[in-house]
Amino acid sequence: MGSRLGTAALTLLLASAALFAQEFRATVTGLVTDPSGAAIPVAVVQARNLATNEMAVTNTDARGTYTIPFLKPGAYNLSAEAAGFKKVTQENLTLNIGQTATVNLVLEVGAVNETVTITAETPLLETAKADRGLVIDSQGVREFPLNARNPFMLSILTAGVNFNGNVIYQRPFDNGGIADWNINGGFDRNNEFLLDGAPNNGQAGNNNIALVPSVDAVQEFKIQTNSFDAQYGKTGGGIVNVSLKSGSNTFHGTAYEFARRVGWDANSFQNNALGLDKRGCGSTNSPTDKLCDQTAQGHFLDQYGFTVGGPILVPGLYNGRDKSFFFAAYEGYREGTPTPLRLSVPQPEFLQGDFSNLKDNNGNLISIYNPFTGRDVNGVWTRDVFPNNKIPPNLLNPIALKLLSLFPQPNIPSAGSFYSQNNYAVQSIDRDDFYNLMFRFDQNIGDKHRLFFRHASNDRTEIRPTNDVHGPGADGQLPLKRLNDAYVLDWVGTIRPTFVANIRASWNRYVEGARGDPNQGHPPTEAGFPASMVAQLSQPNWFGRYEFADYTSLGRSPQSSFNFTNTFALNPNITTIHNGHSIHLGVDFRLVVLNIQNFGNSFRLQSTRAFTQRVYNTADSLSGNSFAAFLLGVLPGGGNNGADYNALTSTVQRYYAPYVQDDWKVSRKLTLNLGLRWDVNTPPFERYNRLIRGFDPTATNPVDKLFDHSQFPDLPAGAVKGALLFAGINGADRRAANIDWTAIQPRVGFAYQLTPKIVWRGGWGKYYLNPNNDYIQPTAFSTTTPVVGSVDGGRSPIPNLLNNPFPQGVFQPTGSSLGGFTFLGRQPNFFDPTFKLPYVNQFSTGFQYELPFRSSLEVSYVGNRSYKLEGYRDYDEPDLAFRQKCDPLEGGNAAYCSGLVNNPFFGLPQFTGTSLGSSPTISRYDLNRPFPEFGAFTQRGRNDGKLWYNSMQVTYQTRGLAGLNVSFAYTLSKAIEQGAFPTSFMGAWNTSFTDTQRNILQRSIYAFDRPHVLKIGTVWELPFGKGKRILNTSNAFLTRVFSGWQHTMIFQYSSGRPWEFPPSNSSSNPAGGFAPGTSGPGSPPGSLIYLKDASIPVDWSASKIYGVRPCVLKMQSNGTITPQPYSISYGCGTDQSTYNFLFVPSSLYAPRIAPLHFSNLRLHSVPQVDMSINKTTRISERMSVQFRAEAFNITNTFYFPIQQFTNNPDDSNFGTIIKGTTAQGNANFPRQIQLAVKFIF
Repeated sequence: MGSRLGTAALTLLLASAALFAQEFRATVTGLVTDPSGAAIPVAVVQARNLATNEMAVTNTDARGTYTIPFLKPGAYNLSAEAAGFKKVTQENLTLNIGQTATVNLVLEVGAVNETVTITAETPLLETAKADRGLVIDSQGVREFPLNARNPFMLSILTAGVNFNGNVIYQRPFDNGGIADWNINGGFDRNNEFLLDGAPNNGQAGNNNIALVPSVDAVQEFKIQTNSFDAQYGKTGGGIVNVSLKSGSNTFHGTAYEFARRVGWDANSFQNNALGLDKRGCGSTNSPTDKLCDQTAQGHFLDQYGFTVGGPILVPGLYNGRDKSFFFAAYEGYREGTPTPLRLSVPQPEFLQGDFSNLKDNNGNLISIYNPFTGRDVNGVWTRDVFPNNKIPPNLLNPIALKLLSLFPQPNIPSAGSFYSQNNYAVQSIDRDDFYNLMFRFDQNIGDKHRLFFRHASNDRTEIRPTNDVHGPGADGQLPLKRLNDAYVLDWVGTIRPTFVANIRASWNRYVEGARGDPNQGHPPTEAGFPASMVAQLSQPNWFGRYEFADYTSLGRSPQSSFNFTNTFALNPNITTIHNGHSIHLGVDFRLVVLNIQNFGNSFRLQSTRAFTQRVYNTADSLSGNSFAAFLLGVLPGGGNNGADYNALTSTVQRYYAPYVQDDWKVSRKLTLNLGLRWDVNTPPFERYNRLIRGFDPTATNPVDKLFDHSQFPDLPAGAVKGALLFAGINGADRRAANIDWTAIQPRVGFAYQLTPKIVWRGGWGKYYLNPNNDYIQPTAFSTTTPVVGSVDGGRSPIPNLLNNPFPQGVFQPTGSSLGGFTFLGRQPNFFDPTFKLPYVNQFSTGFQYELPFRSSLEVSYVGNRSYKLEGYRDYDEPDLAFRQKCDPLEGGNAAYCSGLVNNPFFGLPQFTGTSLGSSPTISRYDLNRPFPEFGAFTQRGRNDGKLWYNSMQVTYQTRGLAGLNVSFAYTLSKAIEQGAFPTSFMGAWNTSFTDTQRNILQRSIYAFDRPHVLKIGTVWELPFGKGKRILNTSNAFLTRVFSGWQHTMIFQYSSGRPWEFPPSNSSSNPAGGFAPGTSGPGSPPGSLIYLKDASIPVDWSASKIYGVRPCVLKMQSNGTITPQPYSISYGCGTDQSTYNFLFVPSSLYAPRIAPLHFSNLRLHSVPQVDMSINKTTRISERMSVQFRAEAFNITNTFYFPIQQFTNNPDDSNFGTIIKGTTAQGNANFPRQIQLAVKFIF
């Protein structure tokens, strides 16, 4: 009933209101009065575009108020006239993207044919809107030094805006990397991107930016960090709006080439550490260096293109001036980036079974133990070592030998790590080919109707090898593809002077994916796997994926994965002006179709140390090797071992957002912005009903009747509960979750002009976030056949399992056909169908001051409160009482819970191919899970999360003072998150809780918190040459030499991000923590106690770079607490009374106590400076040429993300990067110089 009523209400709104789209055009508003201040009603106000002569006309209302919407950004003449008064014209008024400019006009008494002309300047103060943000005009877009010429990166100049992506991935085709913005404390990647007002997100999936236009095609750029206008939605942070150029009455264009070469670049820190040049070549006479010197290529980049626009003219047939215009742009991009690969490949003697040289970096032998042996030693099952650390030839598996022979031969000695690590170096090169195309047509139909059509597309192909294997076994982006097509059709009609209509329709297709083409056409039979097994795989012609702990992998994962996002948007709207009110009504409609063609890994095997360790369930650094285990033909169970059959889903999502916005000019000083929006964001449905729809914890699973409970006394009393539910089956809704009909969003803002030089602005607004892909759970319609490597909990391997990893066959997806039997033993993560979209309350207040020298200052408080953010929970955990029996910190005994008991699911056909069905025993902990028939799994779509953000923001801007434009932004802020799915850079955090059983949510400083952020951007026309203060001469030669010089700069500095503490072990993620300090039944866990950062400055010239220098204590096996040796070397001292204790247990069954992030341990802060020197020389009256020299990261400072630092507190290199051994370079480029030439007409 509620759903029908909601649908009826929505239909009524759609029928009665048109839509006001996310508007990129400008509005001019104001009062028309006589010299005494009295309002002049029914005055005619006209805006004329100086480039196209487009006219827009309106009348003032009874209060003398006028509003003219839908004006393309650009320069205008604004005029007003009324009977009995002289006409007034304000010339050369510049209107920016999305701007609401207030221009009050005063008419003098006189004849209409008399005109008073005023030379206009764009107002410095915003007196009509409470919104906050930054506008970059066409000059700034064109002239700022933008690495890779990506206009979206101009967002970095805005207060409250942080870029969280990898700095090296900000090119126009890095659609995912450049979407990593958090705005005013909003969650990362939850922003709305618009192109000419049309949606420009990859709406489904990761919310990527879809299409990035070329810089020379951009008219203006605007980012709104606070918007209290109801026309905007689908954001948890801000709105980024880009307006593209259109043609004019004169022909204009550019042609350009931007180039970089290896000789102009600084060398990378990694090459310097290895003694290599910028191509990655050494200076010795070794064969490797000689070959590198002959074949290696250096970095190069060519970015070239043209733009052209003007009136549409057909000589003798059609003159399109004043009515028909075109604009076109093309850009090509070719780049080769040297990528030094430091890989770990098998030593030649390993393939003979000889591991006698396998030693750690201290010279200690790493022993290889025979997995087919073992005996009890003081209660611990212990294996026998292979004599001389050599595997007998008769035990070497031929498939393993064939696969390992595909690796390249080592070419350098291991350094700084154990033997066979980092033993192969090659100077690889990543290649990118990209083009960007845009064309636009504008048509004026009389004075009352305007129409434009725009198409834009681009295509990126990347080839990036990552293991230097050519042919089958190759890994990397081979290729990675990103393609975009975007169409917009827009009409504006003036129905009457105070009533304007607009309709916009847009369609955007965003395609992203990657394959490993060298592996296609090479079935696993080539390695020796049986044809009968290979025939059962979902992709039998793909080579497969083979991973080795501590070493480089073979094959690509996933083999092929592509997403296709199609977004259709329809945006009609009306705007009406009456009695001081400018009212917009409308509905934002979008249809999003997401097709996911991720084939996963049709065949993937992993090898670990486990079966060649001394003790099967206790890792240690001096035993075991993954190559040795693979050569023995044994495979571990679990992990990612298996064969995937993935559903290639096609989901459909609809979005309706009716809204009303009233910008009410209450008086000359006060304007109110009042809005109300209602989002109906329907959860997706899959076209063929291939989704699960939650989990029923109360249903009795049919497996309950398949065994005798009395034979299993360790199984909790009662029936076995739990079953998956399916969308569209047995009367269930087809959608993945319930529709939330309550997403109503009030908005209110004000702008009050206290004095002619001071405006007080503020507001509050509610927003709902754009949904992510977690809704899409095709469990049971996709399946993975796992490898079962042992039937006794990992103590003994199944011999020669490598010869046929799936002796019971490869499973086909069963869909919903098995009912309650679905996915038994396979850990079925599910999405909670009661999930509601998270929402954000944004608010701000501040004062804007107009200062001398054409400048303004704004000081504001800006806040954000995000609620109902999505969180995850380990759903199948035993209750607290049972866990306490396991947790030594609470008096329990870990051995009690890890002890093996009889398995009721052993041998049942419903569990075929799973560890539950293959082993006669099960741990007591696993048997006491609420739903033991499934194993550990995760509930997604929980509304547990919150985020708090508070900030002071200061912005200062100058506009054209002596040729200088300055944008200064400083933000002082703090952000705290709780219970949301946390941003974990180390990849091992899979829950929103620190203690699931006690319902204690994780709470810490936000992963992207930066207390201090400073940005400065300048564009300066240097003060010499013709018309300037210095060297203003009539000499033609001197004029050409000294005129037209310009300097631009972007400077950024911010506090470092919080350090991420390594995760504790957890029962659902036992591999996630560091090794316990002691082992054995019932022993106390080894524990670490984190303290403060020693705050020793970073020495960038050292071979070891410190991200942090934490003071760390460790609990020893006897219960004493002592500092780690490296802490002593930092000068932390031994006086524990000076320390803040943060207890991080490493027990399998203990909850995490420390937060994920801690505010006083932060990564290093790095300034980033980009600048350019430009010289523009006029060739003729209509043509000029510009030469540019740009430098990016001119100070050549390094930045490293946390993922590259050693994060094991038991490692003496904790918190560091060793330059010579890290497999990755710095996350920002070393200094690069770019030279360019541009012809302008």
